[in-house]
Formats: sequence, C-alpha cells, structure tokens
Amino acid sequence: MTLQNITLPTVLCAGTTKVEVNICGKTECKDLVFECLKVKKVFDEFVLRDCVEGIKFQVCGNPHKDTIEPALILRNCRLSNVEIKNVSTNTDKRLKFSAKCCCDVFGKDSRGNIIRLEVLDVPEGTNLSAGSSGELCFTFSVKRTYHNTTDENFERLVHFLDQGRFELQCLGEALIDEDNNTTTGEILVTNLGVFIAIKFDAEVQLCIPVLGYCSIEEDITPIEVNFCEEFEFEDVPSFNPPQLGVPTPPYTAT
Repeated sequence: MTLQNITLPTVLCAGTTKVEVNICGKTECKDLVFECLKVKKVFDEFVLRDCVEGIKFQVCGNPHKDTIEPALILRNCRLSNVEIKNVSTNTDKRLKFSAKCCCDVFGKDSRGNIIRLEVLDVPEGTNLSAGSSGELCFTFSVKRTYHNTTDENFERLVHFLDQGRFELQCLGEALIDEDNNTTTGEILVTNLGVFIAIKFDAEVQLCIPVLGYCSIEEDITPIEVNFCEEFEFEDVPSFNPPQLGVPTPPYTAT
C-alpha cells in the first residue's frame, strides 16, 4: 500500500436528541439515544463473466437419461491468492482486486437428482481452470475506479486494507450448453458460461439514534416433557393385594 498510518476521525457516539413521532394519530415528542452498532458494510461489489467451449467434466453419478440440466450449482466458493492494492492516480481513486475463486460444481438430472461434477480439463485462453479436487476456478485481476467517493470515504477503505480488516467473498452461477449436455460414460464435454460475483466488505461502527430497546416477547411455546419426566409425578399404586402400611416412594434402580 502507498498510504500508511492513516488515522480516521473519531465520532463521539453519546448523548440524546428529540424527534416528533405520530402514534395512533397523536404527535408525541420522544427522546432518541445515540448507540454505536457494529455491522458488516459492503463497500464494493462487481460481477465478472467468462465462457469456454470444450470443457470436460467427470460425472460422479448416474444421471437420469445421461443428461445434465443446463443450470449448474456452484457451492462452497472460496478465495485464494487474495491481493488488494491502492493504485490511485493524481486524478482517480482506484483499487486493484486480484484473487482466484474456486467452487464445487454440481448439476441436476432430469429428475432433479444432484450430481457432482469434477472439472477434468479446461481449454486455454480463458480465466477458468481446474482446481486440485475438481473445482471450477476463476482467476481475476480487476481495477475499480471510485468516481463518486469522497476523499474521506476512500481513506476509510485504504485504512481497512492497511489493517487487514476486510473480507472478500465470491459467489458463482454457471450454465452449460443445452445442446451438449449428454454424458458419454462418465464424461461430459460441453460449453460453459460462468458468472462470478465479488463482494468487498468490512466491519464498521455506526453511530445511530434509537428510540430504545425492542420488547422481548414471552415464549409461549409449551415445554415438552418426556414420558419419564411425567412418570416421576405419578401416584404410587396401592397394588393388589393391598400392601402393609402407607406406600413409600419407590427407589430408583441402579
């Protein structure tokens, strides 16, 4: 990073203010108390796409009619080799995002059964590749320009980066060619289009005015009592024939 030791202004989050609220047609003046809340804020997000012809999958199952539905399912997407740099110029505020997003791939057959697909081979010339365990990987390097961001907000972004207080997430969706979705043996060779959404967020503290705490409703769900718990309250029987004296509480067998 080029900017170091950035200090952000500290906002005092204390005190009260007043606001007029309308309750059942009656205007009342209420006190608002300032509270500091920690929340995740998405500072930036963008979507990337790529397409490849002739990708090869290992089909880990027996799909009905040997076909896979066009819409694939990308799950457990995870990032590696993450790097975010401040590449601002004299005129533009810019960040550069680089990483590899890898997702497990699943498909559905015509009956809706979930079938695992492992990537075996990806032709060259795209950002797509095969992961070590058959994942579909998307490598990206993107520069983002923030035209409408104030200097203070951009400083805050850089401050989060310097401190490592950020999180980069990736989500994916993919389609295969419906004219090439029939497996041969356990192999599917088809064409693939993929979308990858990247989200850049960080935990921030917001100073907001609040009316007060929400009331906690009583839990009216009946408490479940099992048979043995209820049995503890059963009266001791007199037995037949009657026993001598007053029945004494039974001992628990051990």
